Amino acid sequence: MDSAPHLARLDFGGVIVEYRVLGQLEVLLDGEPVVVPAGRGRVLLATLLLRANEFVPIDQLVDRIWDGAPPAPDRAHKTLQTVVLRLRQALGAANCVRTVSGGYSAQVEPHQLDLARFRALAGQGQFRAALQLWRGPVLADVRSESLHHEDVPRLVEEQLVALERRIDDDLTRATDVLVPELRSLVQKHPLRETFWAQLMLALHRAGQQAEALAAYQEIRELLAEELGASPGQRLREAHEQVLRGEAPLVVPRQLPPAPPHFVGREDELKRLTETLAARPGEPLLISAINGIGGVGKTALALQWAHQVADCFPDGQLHANLRGFDTGAEPLNPAAVARDFLLALGVPAKDVPSSREALIASYRSELARRRVLLVLDNARDVEQVRPLLPGGTASLVLITSRNRLSGLVAREGARPVAVDVLDEQAAVALLAERIGAARVNAEPGAVARLVERCAGLPLALGIVAARAAYGDSLTVLADELDQERLDALDIDDPRTGIRSVFSWSLRSVGEAAAEVFVLLGLHPGPDVTVAAVASLAALSLTEARKALNELVAGSLASALGAGRFALHDLLRDYAAERAAELPPARHAEAQRRMFDHYVHSSLAAWRMISNVTAEQAGGLPVRGALVVAPADYDAAQEWFAAEIRVLLSVVSRAEAAGADDAIWRLALSLHLILLFSGDLREAEAVEQRGLLAAQRLGDRWAEARLHRCLAATCIGLRALPQAVSHLEAALRYESEFGPLPEESNLLRGLSFVYELQGRRQDALRVLEEFQPKAAGLRGSLEEANYLSALGFAHHKVGEHEQALKACSRATALFDRFPDQMPTEARATAFETLGAIHFELSRHAESIDSYREAIGLLRQMKAVKDLAVSLVNLAKVHLATGDAGSARGHLVEAESIYLQLGRPELADVRELLSSLD
Repeated sequence: MDSAPHLARLDFGGVIVEYRVLGQLEVLLDGEPVVVPAGRGRVLLATLLLRANEFVPIDQLVDRIWDGAPPAPDRAHKTLQTVVLRLRQALGAANCVRTVSGGYSAQVEPHQLDLARFRALAGQGQFRAALQLWRGPVLADVRSESLHHEDVPRLVEEQLVALERRIDDDLTRATDVLVPELRSLVQKHPLRETFWAQLMLALHRAGQQAEALAAYQEIRELLAEELGASPGQRLREAHEQVLRGEAPLVVPRQLPPAPPHFVGREDELKRLTETLAARPGEPLLISAINGIGGVGKTALALQWAHQVADCFPDGQLHANLRGFDTGAEPLNPAAVARDFLLALGVPAKDVPSSREALIASYRSELARRRVLLVLDNARDVEQVRPLLPGGTASLVLITSRNRLSGLVAREGARPVAVDVLDEQAAVALLAERIGAARVNAEPGAVARLVERCAGLPLALGIVAARAAYGDSLTVLADELDQERLDALDIDDPRTGIRSVFSWSLRSVGEAAAEVFVLLGLHPGPDVTVAAVASLAALSLTEARKALNELVAGSLASALGAGRFALHDLLRDYAAERAAELPPARHAEAQRRMFDHYVHSSLAAWRMISNVTAEQAGGLPVRGALVVAPADYDAAQEWFAAEIRVLLSVVSRAEAAGADDAIWRLALSLHLILLFSGDLREAEAVEQRGLLAAQRLGDRWAEARLHRCLAATCIGLRALPQAVSHLEAALRYESEFGPLPEESNLLRGLSFVYELQGRRQDALRVLEEFQPKAAGLRGSLEEANYLSALGFAHHKVGEHEQALKACSRATALFDRFPDQMPTEARATAFETLGAIHFELSRHAESIDSYREAIGLLRQMKAVKDLAVSLVNLAKVHLATGDAGSARGHLVEAESIYLQLGRPELADVRELLSSLD
């Protein structure tokens, strides 16, 4: 279902009619307002629309229209007939009032009425879109005391519940922008406990713990004074979370929308529901929602998942594992687990880099939750098993073309097989898509179409898409009968689907058909308009038009946010057709695609790394569009949306022998993979990039990839390999000679030596660079270098030299006020804090640590923040200020508890010493 906030505009009898009650009463005919009679006519229409498609007795309408004081029955009934007549005349072609024995009803399609659409969106969890349908106070222009006393309050309650659910979703993102909104809401609804609980959590997440506790005290006193009641469970739980310093659990809601057209499958739905009730308190695995491709496994899973989603208050996780996508590799379960950890609110820098630790962290995170986990399109047991959660409260729903018998045997999974639709259900699906009247008008053609589609929902959907444009069903059946290709499904030679796809492809325009074929060159899993424009050498407008045409023809799916995808069978077919392209055309389209991703990725990398690196650039080929993010945040968002595609493009470039694309992509992906904590993926991609650069003999590229691999190996604590890569990069850099690059590499080498316990060597490499450092004078890199030099002096006990270097570094950093805070800047202040503490200069130490802590808060570097908080607490303890020390230790304790760090025990020991 479309999640856009506006009403779907449906065409009935040649006109488009909309009815709106979530605000002033409005009727629109072909987009133009219809004048609804004032007075009783508006009351009548509003009453019927609030009970749309329901029988409303005459006596109830009379009572409503006269606000409980009607005239004599005969007169009232006659007057009501007159009101109905005038209303129908005024509505004209938009008339929805129908006479039923003893009463009336408003016959409207669900998507014509904003109230029905609001309820549908809210039922799917799309609360923000649902709330956008409200245009103001309900039926504010309809004068009826009984309507506003009896009906409107129930609607307002639905709105408030949806608003509460929307705010719950927003709270998972920890945005302090909720605080003003919630303060306004508790003023408007002072006794609504949920808004108060949400306000407390929003204040807590914004670092305002005292204000959160004050809010609890305020509502507790208000409840006692107004109702003589105590706070309810939700308020008490929020209060306990604030007292414990806990952040509320992030509640992911990743389920795609339920299928808009779903028929049959009653037995399968019943089987799933029975399974849910059969094993309370145990992990539930419905593994074998299995069947051939295109049979409707995903539709069944999503339909049922939405029905039971409320049973899982800690959220829903969803992943398409791409187990049978010939255009891309199946997803690595470790990568999926990492994405799920991020969705569950685990900071990227705290996601473990090793596979074993990652899976363990993922299972531990789910062990304390009740989550619905949907793993779609799994290839085999090995892909699924690492993703099975810990604990006993979650449910895992898996779809696959395979039966996954290993899960049934070992984990007790319960299989649910999905077969093609029988004739009755297939006809019902067509009727749902194109209307019963069309189906009833041509029963012979329908029988032929159903037979030719072999009950496969995917094929029936394509037929319905053609029929929706008004083509005769008989003509469609004749066209389909003329196809003499293989069976309707590629998994079963008895039911080839190529004929359906070929036939459907001929129904779209030439440009759209060409785009479909060229999508066979794209690795997936999804694609943007800009990527399609590059593939086909089209403008953005032309590419968007072609994609929309493919979506309308059921040859592609719109995912939202400007992204599109092909069903895996359609991708197979597109790949077959793309393989038939002339070699030159194939190569040109592929080159445009590579250059689109390479140069867009480089543009985003330059934005987040603040470097130019012209040697990595070059010009894209003609026809390749480049997406250039406007700022740092936009670059991060672009990478987040494209990372899986970019990794697939690397593999596709390897297969094509496009070494220049491989190393440039590896370089541009380095930082974003490090930010995400996916160090193993970073190492693999960078190794491939290094090999590509070596094959090309591009020594600048080799230097950059060695540098990337060094940073990745440091993150993995593979220190000998890090040293090797740094030394190799330094040899290459000597050919190019830019001092900032050499300084950066030597800082890295010094840091590795420090990690190895080689403190004198760590200092030596930096001191040997000092004669050259004069060339950095006044630059940001000089500040970075001095910070590292001061740290190295401090580690060998040379305090005066360390103080001098770090003081110069902080002064230099102040010359760059617009520069994002960096680890080097925070390190300079931390080093100063440590040295002043060792020299018993407590006031200076406190000031330095506070500066470091402020920078670390801006960077959201929570682990390093906890270290600095503990160090600052120790300084306060040395001055006898136990109160300040306790505050910092409590915050550090909360961080370590959330991260599951071993330092927690030391912090708690310090806290206990204060009692």
